[in-house]
Amino acid sequence: MDNKKVLIAGGSGFIGQKLTSLLIDRGYDVSTLTRKPKHRKDIFWNPITREINLSQLSEIDVLVNLVGENIGLGRWTKKRKKELVDSRVDSTTFLCEIAEKMPKLSYFICASAINCYGKESDKIHIESDDFGSNFLSQLIKSWENASDTLASKIPVAKLRIPIVLSENDGALVRIKKITNFGLGAPLGSGKQTMPWIHIADLCRLFAFAIDKKLVGSYNANAGLDSNKDFMKSVALSMKRPFFLPAVPSFLLKLFLGEQACIVLEGIKVSNEKIRAAGFTFQDTTLSSALKKT
Repeated sequence: MDNKKVLIAGGSGFIGQKLTSLLIDRGYDVSTLTRKPKHRKDIFWNPITREINLSQLSEIDVLVNLVGENIGLGRWTKKRKKELVDSRVDSTTFLCEIAEKMPKLSYFICASAINCYGKESDKIHIESDDFGSNFLSQLIKSWENASDTLASKIPVAKLRIPIVLSENDGALVRIKKITNFGLGAPLGSGKQTMPWIHIADLCRLFAFAIDKKLVGSYNANAGLDSNKDFMKSVALSMKRPFFLPAVPSFLLKLFLGEQACIVLEGIKVSNEKIRAAGFTFQDTTLSSALKKT
């Protein structure tokens, strides 16, 4: 493989750091877009003020977009919703405008989210299904549409990411803190379906997409488990008790407001499309994935 130059927007996050390490191990030359450059491979940008150092982008072959405020942090006030939209849609729009000025750019891959299909039903969703009508689904739709503005010029891929199992950051770390005190319990009915992927598989999936120049949207879930089974598996992996009754839905809605949909509304999704493209997940059971966290 030639020494392709990859630029990661959002590379300082927990996914971005792991992905950077993997791509470097595979021979890629990786740089990171950041508001606060600290290292030789850091390139300044500020998507809010629409500033960027264009002079350092002329040799970039692949652009990876991982930018976005954490959906699960902060109550969804009107102000917070705007921050979530701006950090994804506006940042991606700016990134795509810059991409058109990058002469060697040949591929663009963007993070998306698995919550795009709306409320859970008996249907197992595939990538061509319609977006849901709630706030989160419509946010994801706008996010993906912003990425697709480049699709007429270069191949564009969007990975619809579920909960990411990682030992360093993300929702699992917060769940483990609660479970460690013996407070692990199902949320709501506990029957809602939770798609998930281990961080190592997700990074391998990004690398696979880059290598194969995949095009279009892909569900990036390795497994599907009920919320009750998920929470119980975490407790078992930590050798902690799991006997408390489920946390009532009304309490979660009281404390989280509209944001409670993240934990109360599951989604069934198929990963057949990415597997048919040739990708193999290393961790397809919670027990194996949680051993690595």
